[in-house]
Amino acid sequence: MSSTRDELRHVMLGSLFTPEVPLGLTRDILITCHVSATGKGKLHGSLECRTLRSAASVNQIDVPFGEAVARLCLSCRWPLPTDSLILPLDAAVNEVDSLAIWLDRESKDEEDLEAERDAATALTAGGYPPPATESGDEEEKDDDEAGHDEEWERYDRARNFRSRRHEH
Repeated sequence: MSSTRDELRHVMLGSLFTPEVPLGLTRDILITCHVSATGKGKLHGSLECRTLRSAASVNQIDVPFGEAVARLCLSCRWPLPTDSLILPLDAAVNEVDSLAIWLDRESKDEEDLEAERDAATALTAGGYPPPATESGDEEEKDDDEAGHDEEWERYDRARNFRSRRHEH
């Protein structure tokens, strides 16, 4: 893979990554940080950070990403090479984080909750309702077809409900 060290993307790591986020292979990747001469406090991605400007002197250090996560400044952007493995992880965590906002929201009323439960139940069986069973009795066939039509209608309602509610 060709290196793209000359090309950088500036990413706000501190606002997204917390010690609870599994880092996998990115844990040992070194990121360049700026820190006050004491070495204590937050790690910054830019010398222009307001918090860092108040320090008497500043050092630049390389820290493994896994060790840095707990100390990342929330408002700084870190310059990362475009081939850094942290970038796809950042995108994935961002997607999961935005999805969590939708999943954690409360339903407005009991009818909405019941429709969500029914949609979840209808869709857990897989892609489609079970096929109609074959039987020899004509009357049972009509009952089976009516039941099958109800299952299909329920399935369609569930899919429509889910697609409207979770359009993103």
